[in-house]
Amino acid sequence: MIKMIAIDIDGTVLDHKTGIHQTTKDAILKAKELNIPVIIATGRNLTTIHHIAKELQIENSSYPFVSQNGGQSFSFNHKNKGELKIYYTVSFDTKLTKELFDCANENKIRIFAYSENEKYAYCNKKISAFRTFMKFKTKRQKLISYNKKTDFSKLKVSKFICFGKAKHMDKFRELAEKNNISIFAFSYVSDAHANIELNPIGVDKAYGLKYVTEQLNIDAKDVIYFGDGENDIAAIKWAGKGIAMKNAKDIVKEAADDVTDLTAGEGGVGDYLFKNIFK
Repeated sequence: MIKMIAIDIDGTVLDHKTGIHQTTKDAILKAKELNIPVIIATGRNLTTIHHIAKELQIENSSYPFVSQNGGQSFSFNHKNKGELKIYYTVSFDTKLTKELFDCANENKIRIFAYSENEKYAYCNKKISAFRTFMKFKTKRQKLISYNKKTDFSKLKVSKFICFGKAKHMDKFRELAEKNNISIFAFSYVSDAHANIELNPIGVDKAYGLKYVTEQLNIDAKDVIYFGDGENDIAAIKWAGKGIAMKNAKDIVKEAADDVTDLTAGEGGVGDYLFKNIFK
């Protein structure tokens, strides 16, 4: 029996060209009628989640959502008081953070790193198209340029976005793997370059959703999860029913229990819920 629905955003409920399909919106409303919690689990930061939650009409739920690939959990309407509540944020060790920045500089890798404070981010290049793009996408208002004297202990890093040519990325990725950092393919940027996201050791969407189910007293076997990207695989495997989108990569489909008949843009999540869960 499904007692919780967990959804990724980009490429799952949201198509960047057509938006959120009405069938998916209708299915989320049906879940609310049936008192089934609908939980967002995304790589996004909380600021860029709010308008999606509002369009799905779940921004007023008091359920914890999962952001930053499991690195943070929060709710917009904590205990129906209309206040933002952050339950936890997992951050990188400050020494490792500095090592990653130094390695990135040596290998011409551009970094956009989320700080614990939603307003701030760290970058290692003062001017670049990537920096401008990420500032717009994440809505971080203030960017801090990294230098050898930067003190990360005052404002720790919770997530890295890394961009560079494949030939330069190998040594940088080697350092991340050596330190058991969680590494995911980054979906915003084209595959012309090597693009990855880094989260602290052991942090992924399954990590975040485990926290949510513990708070709601729900067993993982009673959770259905929808996703399309590499950062969804852990959650797909963890959930009792892990569903890959029709538009997902093959590696994601191989990890899933089932695949939607339709893409995100065609309302794949809603179509699957009506056919298989709400029937």
